[in-house]
Amino acid sequence: MVTHGYEERTSLAELLRHGHLEFHQQLQQVLSNPDFAVTDKQSQEQRRENAYDQLRNLVKEIGSTRAVATDLPKLFAVFDWSAVLATDLIPLISGHYNLASGSLATLTNSDSDSAEPYLHDLDDATSVGVMLLTEYGCGSNIGFMQTTATWDGEGFVLNTPDPLARKFMPSVGIPVARVCVIGARFIDAAGVDQGVHLFTARLRDANGDPAPGVTITQLDHQPLVIMDNSVISFDNLRVERTDWLSNDLATIDDEGVLTWHDEDSRKRAFASAISQLTVGRLALSSCLNASARASLYIALRYAAKRVVPLTPVDSTFMFDIPHVRDTLLTDLAGTVARTIYGNAVKTFLAGADLTARDTVVSVMLAKYFIQEHALETVTDCRIKMAAQGMFSANRVADYLGVCHAAITGEGDIYVLGSVAGRVLAKQLVGSLPPEPALHDPADPGDRARLLRARTLTIAQEAQPYLGNPALKARLEVIPDALELAEAYCAEQALRLLDEHAEHHPEIAALRDVFALDQISKESAWYLTHGLLDIAAVKAVKQQLRSGLLPQAIDNLADHLPALLEAFGLDDEILGAPVLSEDLPAAWDSRCHDPLPH
Repeated sequence: MVTHGYEERTSLAELLRHGHLEFHQQLQQVLSNPDFAVTDKQSQEQRRENAYDQLRNLVKEIGSTRAVATDLPKLFAVFDWSAVLATDLIPLISGHYNLASGSLATLTNSDSDSAEPYLHDLDDATSVGVMLLTEYGCGSNIGFMQTTATWDGEGFVLNTPDPLARKFMPSVGIPVARVCVIGARFIDAAGVDQGVHLFTARLRDANGDPAPGVTITQLDHQPLVIMDNSVISFDNLRVERTDWLSNDLATIDDEGVLTWHDEDSRKRAFASAISQLTVGRLALSSCLNASARASLYIALRYAAKRVVPLTPVDSTFMFDIPHVRDTLLTDLAGTVARTIYGNAVKTFLAGADLTARDTVVSVMLAKYFIQEHALETVTDCRIKMAAQGMFSANRVADYLGVCHAAITGEGDIYVLGSVAGRVLAKQLVGSLPPEPALHDPADPGDRARLLRARTLTIAQEAQPYLGNPALKARLEVIPDALELAEAYCAEQALRLLDEHAEHHPEIAALRDVFALDQISKESAWYLTHGLLDIAAVKAVKQQLRSGLLPQAIDNLADHLPALLEAFGLDDEILGAPVLSEDLPAAWDSRCHDPLPH
């Protein structure tokens, strides 16, 4: 698990940013190119075509696809800025950079150059990459996929044995050249099922026509995000022997017999095959954090200038209305906490074994902790912006689509959260919680101890279910597993905030709101477990509402300008009318000019 922070940074902006500033700035410039601006006059088909054109331009401007795919800080930055400035790109970069190029660059046999022609075409976007794993029947539980890859004496023949085995729903509808990484069950020469393996194929040729043996059916209109989702089936699709991605874990001889290098290779095989999903889960979590930060930037800047008449003689800024101010600042604290936590996981991932259980579980936990909160934050921003939040011109509505797509991309967050929480509970079996004792939430040390006590108590309460293999027990432990995943991540995030609070007063202010909010949300739990009393719960809620000592919300509000500046966003690049000092003029200009400003 991730238990370390990262080295002291020289500025707040560097603390919140992961990777080099120059590359982030380059992405801002490339992705705000007006030649690829989306307008309300474009049909879904035109927007899909535009997204592919923008992908090719992105590749041309930032260089080799494989270089970006294997440089994780750059890869995460591509996801972040695409989410903020070019939401239609998210489905394409996930398949092209991470799942296809990343898999081919890392899983090909070290003594083979069979992937080179594919990587060459992906490098300059001559072909667009995608991965085909999910099916109607198994969904994201891909260990149960049914697509088969049968040895025929020279290579493999891929088939869809049942309608439920059709690949659902990769973005391959647009007829452009496609390099595809396909998950299928390897059936050896003896007819033995050797489990899920990955194979490479050209799903569409240079003209965009489906390969022989491939049927592609584009799905219906999708309102939340622009994707050319499709259903794919195989009828004797030929795949060469050299196009099997083994990651040097096994060999297949001329008789079609698979031999693992050792027992460890066999155990690592499935984790190896899906290793790029681990990267993808964190990349999507990162881009949702970026969407949440951008939403908060837009909503808070709008709230600070929007005058709200309350009586015939009284008015106030929207930001000063308690339900706006408290909601958005609490969301801000949670988002920045998750940004710092996510950056620590990114740093850990860069040097980690992607097949190791701790690595996989750390990313599962991060996905669950980050993505649901991002959706809640973007939703709050949209609602607090009222009618202004309904329009794509103000961006927040489009960020909702990105959130919904990512939350069920690379595995549903609740499935991953429950699996990770179950593993975590087993790891914490020997760590007993402290004896119940009342804590003072005004004491920062007691806040950290409260969060730690919650983590260890939930882990202990889950233990009776863990040794029971029955389905009933596996289902009954899920609520505890999800609670544990959230509690553990919150505890780790608070520890990271504590590490940086001494050098950044903004982080200290944010830490107080984050910790108090975590305790307030779980106040009933703390009461029933003897860790808080009624007076302490009242004090927490009062501190969050009125800014009493330690001035949680008020203190954070004082640091708001510095925090928003550290996000690295720009009013002109975002181009949202609500960011303008003259809202009517901004909308008038927008309505008379097809391109955003």
